[in-house]
Amino acid sequence: MTGLERHCRWLLRAYPAWYRRERSDEMLGALLEASPPGRSWPTFRDARTLIVGNLRVRGWVWLWSMAWVGAGATYAVFFFFLTTKPFFDPGWGIIGLGEVPLWFGIVIIVATAVLYGALVPVLIAGLFRLRGWRRGNRLRAATWIVAWIVGVGLQGLAAYWAQYPLHSCVNPPGNAVPPQCPYGSPAVVSWGELGICAAWLALGILMSLILAVPPTRRSDLPSMRSRASGKNTSHDSTFLDPL
Repeated sequence: MTGLERHCRWLLRAYPAWYRRERSDEMLGALLEASPPGRSWPTFRDARTLIVGNLRVRGWVWLWSMAWVGAGATYAVFFFFLTTKPFFDPGWGIIGLGEVPLWFGIVIIVATAVLYGALVPVLIAGLFRLRGWRRGNRLRAATWIVAWIVGVGLQGLAAYWAQYPLHSCVNPPGNAVPPQCPYGSPAVVSWGELGICAAWLALGILMSLILAVPPTRRSDLPSMRSRASGKNTSHDSTFLDPL
């Protein structure tokens, strides 16, 4: 096995297992045929084509779900940050947001919008993607519901821990009287949020595995036309035919 073939196979492993069984030999052959002699790594264009093709094969429900998982992991890291120093002012409506760099604040705002905006749609879209109303798909659909509930639980647990020591305060911030304690504590860092972040990433792997099922009809499979030639490396359409 050449270095180019080995590295191309690494990229192909990003595709779902069912798709690799159907198309990996054809895709690999097209890449090897179109690559100039002597290369040990695929070109940037080939790598980009494989990555984009993988996203198209997995579908928009998978992208939506992974965005929700990524937002949850990002928010857990932000909640960990909140426990490292005291915050009395919520700032922009979100605790501590006014004291972080602008780019990080934008990331948190986007993550917040995705985390709460995609909460219900992710559940419904996943059930439709899995066709959970069919008898043979009910176990997978039930697993999807459990995974979604776990995500909601992780979201709520991180939010609760991030407000330490508010739950032990007499006059927490937001009351009419002056607060006696801040959001977060400089003395006690809540390391649990990092564990929650890791749990979100594990949940993302689980949700990806649940969604890694082939289309119901064979006609739904993306077509793979090998157009590559030794002189022409323009083979993006090999992997990017519409679903």
